[in-house]
Amino acid sequence: MHISAVEEYGLRCVLQLAQQEPRLAASQIAEREGISVQYASKIMHLLKKAGLVEAVRGTQGGFCLSRPANAISVKEVFSAFREDSQRQDDFCGNYKGQLNHCTHLHDCTVRPVWHVLSSYFDSVLKELTLEDLSKSEKESEERLKIFAQKEADRIREKFKGAANATVGDFQ
Repeated sequence: MHISAVEEYGLRCVLQLAQQEPRLAASQIAEREGISVQYASKIMHLLKKAGLVEAVRGTQGGFCLSRPANAISVKEVFSAFREDSQRQDDFCGNYKGQLNHCTHLHDCTVRPVWHVLSSYFDSVLKELTLEDLSKSEKESEERLKIFAQKEADRIREKFKGAANATVGDFQ
C-alpha cells in the first residue's frame, strides 16, 4: 500500500480539526503542520469537496469537520485524495509492462497476495476513525492493534477453508 504525501498531510490536517474547537483557518493548520498555506488550502478544498469538512467565512470562520470524528474513517480521508485512476485495485492493469495485458493475467500467483493485503488494509482503515487517532500515540496504537488483529483473524479463518476459494472470497 502506498500513501502519498497529500494523503499523509491530509490526514494530519483533518486530525487538527478533530482535536480543535470550533474552527481552524487554513493558515493555522499550515503553521501547526509545517506546510505552506497554499498546500493546506488545497488539502482543505479536497476534504470539503469530499464532504468531510465544512468552511465558514468571516472573522470567526475557518474549517470544521462535517461529522463527528467518530463517524469519519481514515479510509474516507484517503479516498478524498485519490482519483479513480489512482485506485490500487487494478494490479494487472497497472503492471503490464509494455504489453496490452499482463503476461500472467490468466494464471498469477502474485495477484492473490495483493488482493488479500489490499482488502486487509482497506478493512482496517475503514474501521479506524479520526477519533481513534485523536488520542495519545499509545492509545491509538492499542486501538489499531485491536482492529488489525480482528481483521487478521477474519482472513486466517477464510484461509482455513481456502482449498476451493477464489480471490473474490477474500475481499
